[in-house]
Amino acid sequence: MQTKVAFSAKRLLLTLLLCSCSVILLQSFDLSPRAGFLFHLICIAVGLAVSFLFFIPSVVIRVRTGFDFPTLVHRESPRLSPFIAVFYGAYFVYTAVFFLLPYTDMFCKKYFPETSPCFVAALLLISCVYAAAKGTNVITRFGIFLFVFALIANVLMMGGSVSSLSFGSGVVLNGTADELFRGALYFVTPAFIAVIFGFLSGFTKNFRLRQVVLTLILTGVKYAAIMFFVCFALGAYAYRQEYQTFVLSRVAHFGIYSGIESVYLALTTMSVFLIVSLFLCCVGKSVGQSGVLKHIICFAAVIFTLHTCAVYLRPVSELLTDTAVMVGFTFIAAVVVPCAYLIFGRVRLDKKAVGA
Repeated sequence: MQTKVAFSAKRLLLTLLLCSCSVILLQSFDLSPRAGFLFHLICIAVGLAVSFLFFIPSVVIRVRTGFDFPTLVHRESPRLSPFIAVFYGAYFVYTAVFFLLPYTDMFCKKYFPETSPCFVAALLLISCVYAAAKGTNVITRFGIFLFVFALIANVLMMGGSVSSLSFGSGVVLNGTADELFRGALYFVTPAFIAVIFGFLSGFTKNFRLRQVVLTLILTGVKYAAIMFFVCFALGAYAYRQEYQTFVLSRVAHFGIYSGIESVYLALTTMSVFLIVSLFLCCVGKSVGQSGVLKHIICFAAVIFTLHTCAVYLRPVSELLTDTAVMVGFTFIAAVVVPCAYLIFGRVRLDKKAVGA
């Protein structure tokens, strides 16, 4: 049952911070192997700066009306609601599979090779359906405890790799313009949390713009820290392996104890779980009926079906994991559609105009 109780915006953005961690946790052959650490820092800074721009339409709507985007559409333009619901339903399904595919691939390749990715996806989706039925309030409350776990996990991964640090050519600023574009594009991927914010911010209270800025800064710190240890603790070896953060967790050691792969798995599972659960909550908002179990189950079934097709059909998998397609889709969902609605829908951005 969805609990429609307002909660702190800080809690939602803290949960979105955990969601954005999945980008670096599942990174695999996405970044240039010859680029140095400073080059990666530039890519991170550019990518997250662009991600901030994706937040602006939703922030404007939230601050000036007090509502989230789907609520505003349902109140002001009910005839447009079905079209908005279809478009965003497609977006949430696509993006859920975008993260679910590499997660199940990593899970099966690195931990249980004999397990089917579809079986892993089914188990995760069942837990996400349960969480989405409980509602955003419950998910974000659980996110507080997961944030504490994430801090411990990161301390273990990075602290266990300190003794392996070796500073060398990784400090040099290497990279071409094409590599800069591809690297920056990859680090725009976290902009998907702007769409989640645009859909769920109506549940929140005490929102401030600086909370979004802090969320992206902390995301950048997380990415930079991981890239620092990948570059200087693993070196060129990391870029020859799939899922570099997994490799980092594997080489981490404390005395005679080595390898904390289970911590990495738990952290990655947590991040993907939050993403898919919040997407299912967003689907409810898009159809104007939050927490309706049959809607949640139907969309989870669509996600599972698309994931299964991608597992067995390589062209489908390549399309569903293409970073450029993902960023382009997110740009339309986070920027183009809300801005077009505000401009052409002639919506007045003040609380009195929408009955707040």
